[in-house]
Amino acid sequence: MTEMPSAADIEGWVASMRQELAIGAPAPGGVRTPDQILHELERVDGVAAQAIRVVKEADKVRAATSEALVLARAKTTGRVQGATAAERAAALDLEIAEERVANAAAQIAYRYAKDLADLVDSRKSSLQTQAKLVLATYQLAGLPRRG
Repeated sequence: MTEMPSAADIEGWVASMRQELAIGAPAPGGVRTPDQILHELERVDGVAAQAIRVVKEADKVRAATSEALVLARAKTTGRVQGATAAERAAALDLEIAEERVANAAAQIAYRYAKDLADLVDSRKSSLQTQAKLVLATYQLAGLPRRG
């Protein structure tokens, strides 16, 4: 059985993939060639496959930490002491602080991974639009279509 990644692992993967998605601007006065656009689309497709895996792992971590938080709360509720409900609630919060922090980190990592998936979709759409514009330019210029 493989070990579940941590929220920090997921955030690291997402940061790495964001770097892979970075598209440099063409040189001043330059334009992207069809080959450059196709290359960028292939890179984005590769990152898209990774993004799906990362979102899935982030969801697993989020579910596990949420379950651990509920379990810790249930186990601790009967043990906490305090004269008032507010004192008992404060004591309970202190007892399950570690689980709450882990769950919050997992929630953030999941949102971060979902944002990456959205960025991948946006980047892919942008590149597809660029490809269509290049094709239209070739057709208007009367140049033969590539491929």
